Amino acid sequence: MSSGEAEDLMRMLRDSAADYVNRSDMARDVRAWRGKPEGYDFARWNEMVQLGWVGLRAPERCGGMALGVQECVALLAETGRGIGPEPLSAVGVLAMRALAGGEGEHNDDLVAGLVEGGRVIAVAWQEAAGALHASECETRATPTANGWRLTGVKDYVHGASQANVLIVSARAPEGVGLFTVQPGDKGVKLETRYFTDGTTCHRVHLQDVEAPNFFCVAPPGKGEAVLDAAFDETRIAASAEMFGLSQRALDMTLDYLRQRKQFGKAIGSFQALQHRAVDLYVTTQMMRAAIDRAARAFEAADARDKALIASACKARCSDGALLIAKEAIQMHGAIGYTDEHDIGLFVRRAIKLAAWLGNGAQHRKRYAALSPALEQV
Repeated sequence: MSSGEAEDLMRMLRDSAADYVNRSDMARDVRAWRGKPEGYDFARWNEMVQLGWVGLRAPERCGGMALGVQECVALLAETGRGIGPEPLSAVGVLAMRALAGGEGEHNDDLVAGLVEGGRVIAVAWQEAAGALHASECETRATPTANGWRLTGVKDYVHGASQANVLIVSARAPEGVGLFTVQPGDKGVKLETRYFTDGTTCHRVHLQDVEAPNFFCVAPPGKGEAVLDAAFDETRIAASAEMFGLSQRALDMTLDYLRQRKQFGKAIGSFQALQHRAVDLYVTTQMMRAAIDRAARAFEAADARDKALIASACKARCSDGALLIAKEAIQMHGAIGYTDEHDIGLFVRRAIKLAAWLGNGAQHRKRYAALSPALEQV
């Protein structure tokens, strides 16, 4: 694909997503579904499936579009503006890339199910708050005659509310592997919890759950690398979502500064607020630059450079999204603290995404540990 064709494709993706977001009252959906176990409207999820968004990164042999990270972030930056509760990054990126990176016999079938809409797949990997790496795994996979027996507890599982398959990381004698189970399997128990923004997450209890060899996504010893690679791509995807919601929050704030009057003038005419607004605009442009650089460089990089690229991007965007969220609330004044005003929805989503897969401080520390230049300091 030529550079011109690639630009045209990304423009079409952005326009399509922007049109969908503008036609859909996603803020209403957030309010309607927060605090409910289902988490989101499955009919709207199916619309996203039919638009090809879930299969954007899936290979063509599975019915996907086989597009790259640049196209993916172009889409998610627009859907991020809508802050819908659907788990596009958790399912369409994290689960999809974990399956694409594994060697399981049935991985292609699972990917095809995601692309067609017949399956929703969530990744159950995290056990402790603040975990960053697939190696942080205490769930055990014990060998059996036909496969593995899984025992442990996973927490903060995104996208599991309507999932019919879970990809579970577990440690075997050979190392971490990735296994699939179903929520209804014997020994599997899901406990519904909620993030700051009201979207669902789950604690998954596994007690002697049978996982046949055929349902292994990545064999023990290879699951860690597969999952860490999927994490890094998802960090860039989440950064794109944060960029989109930050742009929208800033737009809403600027509109408010133009409309709200004090001392007979629009408060946006006050120089102190103008300077703060400019600082926030600069922050969005720094976020955009970080995402563009990461998306262009990611696919051709080796594992170490991918980690550096993803951490730099996530640190920049997590910090930027939180700054814009806090400033947006303050510039709105008292009304910004009310549940009735939409700006609060953007703040809560920023808090959730900024922490997911590592916050800014964690990724700066990770970058410093991985950077060859900093090793010599």
